[in-house]
Amino acid sequence: MHLNGMLKKVNLSGRTFLLTLFIMVSLVASTFNAVIAGTKEVALNDDGKITYAKTRRPTVDEFLKEQGVQLYDGDEIQPSPETKLSKHQEITIKRAVPVTVLVDGNEVALKTVKDTVKEVLEQANIQLNEKDMVNYNLTDQISAQMQISIVRVVENIETIKEKIPFKTVNRASEKMDKGKNRIVQQGVEGTREKKYAVVLHDGKEVSRKLISDNIVSQPVDQINEYGTVAMHKTSRGESFRYRKVLNMRATAYDLSYESCGKNPGDPNYGVTYTGMKARHGVVAVDPKTIPLYSRLYIEGANGSWSYGFAVAGDIGGGVKGDIIDLFYDDPAFVKKFGIRKVKVYILE
Repeated sequence: MHLNGMLKKVNLSGRTFLLTLFIMVSLVASTFNAVIAGTKEVALNDDGKITYAKTRRPTVDEFLKEQGVQLYDGDEIQPSPETKLSKHQEITIKRAVPVTVLVDGNEVALKTVKDTVKEVLEQANIQLNEKDMVNYNLTDQISAQMQISIVRVVENIETIKEKIPFKTVNRASEKMDKGKNRIVQQGVEGTREKKYAVVLHDGKEVSRKLISDNIVSQPVDQINEYGTVAMHKTSRGESFRYRKVLNMRATAYDLSYESCGKNPGDPNYGVTYTGMKARHGVVAVDPKTIPLYSRLYIEGANGSWSYGFAVAGDIGGGVKGDIIDLFYDDPAFVKKFGIRKVKVYILE
């Protein structure tokens, strides 16, 4: 009886132990499964460097902090830091590199994760014009410390008007006194229009090419007239115009037979070769030197005396070349006259 009772008691304790052990194992297994269930496998691609890690952190940001991974200005991460981690998570970090853009006289410094030159310019809101020059191809890959230079190219058509100077034509006038001038036609400048293709780099001219050259208006000559008729003022204050002056030798004649070879009563007595009546102011000339009927003014070569105004109305046998024979009414004066140097002005 005692043995059976003891066996029963032993059986009862064993069951309790097994039950307790089962519960403990279940708890441990449950806890282990819970731990296993909360672990995530993460593949981190940090700018091309790939590492793998397990974590129980709930978000991308907390995982990075756990791994000691820092993000810097301009870096790009996918997915975003606040994203909750999945069981098998991929995280990609693209590190920004410093780039400088020289444009419009400014230096633009930025950090970028862009791949090409074109994308960097778009990031910086820099627009390129059709003719602008860049020191890299737009498809070139970006690298750290890259310096991109942009030259603004502007092509203009520049029109320049130039003045064409007029010519001055001087023309002699026989209707105007010597020493006098007048403008009979005012000169007008012409206009030439030139067009240039001008290329500017960042506002500075680098080339200029003439593409057209047209005369818009022709210049008009200015015509100046100048007088050729000489003026002479006598010792008596009289002025006259003359076209020629001759240095000559003067003799004198009268109506005496010694001078003209005729006596009173002769039909031609006192009548000159041209039919004029012989008188003071009618002189004999060589027609080859002074044309007959020419109007003259005669004075001494030194201006100390003058015969005055005269007309070439006679000829004489001894009147040749530079000889001019002056008529006087006084035979006594004629005999004393001799040969004198005179200036003979041929009047207009």
